[in-house]
Amino acid sequence: MTMSLPRILTSCVRPLAGVYKSLPVRCFHATGVAYKRTPVPPEEPTPTPAGKRADQDLDATLREIIVQSTLGDRDTHSHKSMKEEEPGEPTNLLITLDALGTLYKIRGDLGKQYTQVARGCGVEGLDERAVAGSFKKAFKELVASHPNYGFGTGMTPRQWWEQVTIKTFTPLLPASTPFPPSLSKALWTHFSSSSGYELHPSTLPFLRSISDLKSICTNTRRGVQNWKFRTITVGVISNSDHRVSTVLNSMNIDTTNFVTTASGHLGKIHAVSPAQRLQLNEEQAGVDGGSGRDIPQLSEAKREVIGDEQLVDFVATNCHLGFAKPSIRIFEAARRAAVRSVAERHGKEEAEREWEWYHVGDDPIEDVSGAYESGAVGVLFDPEGKVGDIETVVKGLGEGMGWKTMVVRDLREVTEAVETLGFMYPPGQQRVPYIPSKSNKA
Repeated sequence: MTMSLPRILTSCVRPLAGVYKSLPVRCFHATGVAYKRTPVPPEEPTPTPAGKRADQDLDATLREIIVQSTLGDRDTHSHKSMKEEEPGEPTNLLITLDALGTLYKIRGDLGKQYTQVARGCGVEGLDERAVAGSFKKAFKELVASHPNYGFGTGMTPRQWWEQVTIKTFTPLLPASTPFPPSLSKALWTHFSSSSGYELHPSTLPFLRSISDLKSICTNTRRGVQNWKFRTITVGVISNSDHRVSTVLNSMNIDTTNFVTTASGHLGKIHAVSPAQRLQLNEEQAGVDGGSGRDIPQLSEAKREVIGDEQLVDFVATNCHLGFAKPSIRIFEAARRAAVRSVAERHGKEEAEREWEWYHVGDDPIEDVSGAYESGAVGVLFDPEGKVGDIETVVKGLGEGMGWKTMVVRDLREVTEAVETLGFMYPPGQQRVPYIPSKSNKA
């Protein structure tokens, strides 16, 4: 593909008050700079390092697009009524994202973390690489014998991970050293929060930019604007256990709902203040003895954010649903949950409008192929630039077939293309022959 993403967007995206400008999406380096919540001052900026400057430029441009697009004609009579809308025009947007590997990643080396936690439990002299290798073997064994964290085999996620811990360390312990009873609990707690994980640098800026776009949706529903989307729902679809919510909460990404059934029913999670997060993490992680699959919540907690201000509207995991990506069933459960979420927040009439759906993840098969098979637009997240291009073909679920997909290294590239992804990669039309080769790195 010879056309750059900025040129595609410049030529295809509908003008937002004429403020869009080409961005060096392959030149900036995300550095975790806080997202600009106010427009950039017109003065000459203070010189900054090249990587940080590009990162700030991207955030500023996204913010400028959002701010300027809210300054349009506020005469409600100048906009189309519901009856005048073009048939089939998408008016609801669902954006779902993978968790581990996309929103956040393991903090440093997994073998090192396991070894450090074991050392805290009195186990000395372990080789980090040997621990990492033993963990991978143990994890694969449990996935095969008790898939979906024991869903359907009578095992709770807490018990599932306890078996992984035992199988990881037992072969490595000296014959004279007994397995420490506190190790399983210590690892469970460690990987229930930001102690074990860290956000990708673009995660919070991306989610906040989407939150800003939600305000445009609100104005559109009120009739003071006429944007493509009337609602935006953000969900997480993860092959993980229920601790994904505690990890997100510990990183200041508040979650409200778990998808509890294939029909998309939602179980409430009550967001809490930062001072309460440690208590929430401990209770959700089962530190006090709980190990079941119940939806974690604090009955006394007050929701910090509601409605359009929520960064993540729901979380769907194979731990609760019993089927994992790339299964269409987990994606379909998420789609139904989004419809329920919009109906709950904005009414049934809004939820029954047309939908457009993007799913972003780092796994070519689980995320991209699974999304396309389910009717969504799949976007491959490639933060390390391993694919090396802005478009690729990933292996599909069928023999000899694949899916053409957009590749992003920074999640904010999805915000840039939010109006055009469905146009550039219409679901159902991206199926292509797949021939494994060096050019198909995904």
